Amino acid sequence: MARRPSERRNFKEEDMELNLTPMMNLISILIPVLLLSSVFVEIAVLNVTAPAIGSAAAADKPPEKPDRPPLNLTVTITDQGYTVAASGAVLPGPGGEKGPTFPLKQSTVACQRYVGTWPPPRARNRELPKCERSEQSLQFWIYDNEALTKKLAEIKEAFPDENRIILAAEPAIQYEAITDAMDASREAKDPGGDKRALFEEVVLSPGLS
Repeated sequence: MARRPSERRNFKEEDMELNLTPMMNLISILIPVLLLSSVFVEIAVLNVTAPAIGSAAAADKPPEKPDRPPLNLTVTITDQGYTVAASGAVLPGPGGEKGPTFPLKQSTVACQRYVGTWPPPRARNRELPKCERSEQSLQFWIYDNEALTKKLAEIKEAFPDENRIILAAEPAIQYEAITDAMDASREAKDPGGDKRALFEEVVLSPGLS
C-alpha cells in the first residue's frame, strides 16, 4: 500500500531566531518624527468672577459707606458695538449720537480663526461671503477693540485704584466677541511697546448668556 505524500516526507524541526533589526530601525526613526510633528498647546487662563449671591446674614447687615462711590465700569456687547457706562452714566457714541459708544467698523479680517463661518457679530456678517480658507483676508463688520482699549486706558488713568470691569452681552453674542472684549479690557500697549494692566478683574453680568 502506497504511503501518503505527507508520510513520505521527513520534516526537521529547527530553532529559528527572529530578526528584529528592521523593526528596531523603524521604531528608532518613528520616535523623532513623532516628536517633531507633535503640537504643543498653549493654555491661557482668564480670571473671571461670577455674579455673587449675598447670604441672608449679609443682607441684614447694613452696607458700609465707601469713601468714594464705586465706578461700576460696564461694557455691554451688542450686535451694534460696545456701550461703555460708569456710575450710572453712559458714554455717548461718536459725535454725541445715541447708540453704542463704539459702533461696529468695517475692516479687513484674516480668516484663520473663522474658516467656514463669519467673524462676530455673525448676524451682521451673514450677508457677506464667509471665510473659506485660512489664508484669506476679507472685509467684515467687526468690533472696535482698539478704540475700546484706548478709552479704558483713559479711564484707568483717572481711576488707578479700580481693577474691576463688568461685561454684559446679548444672548445672541458669540463667545469670541466676549473673550475679545476681555482681552481688550485687560491690558494696553504704550507707544513704546510696553504693556500695562487695565481692568484685570472681570465680572460677568447675570444677564450674560
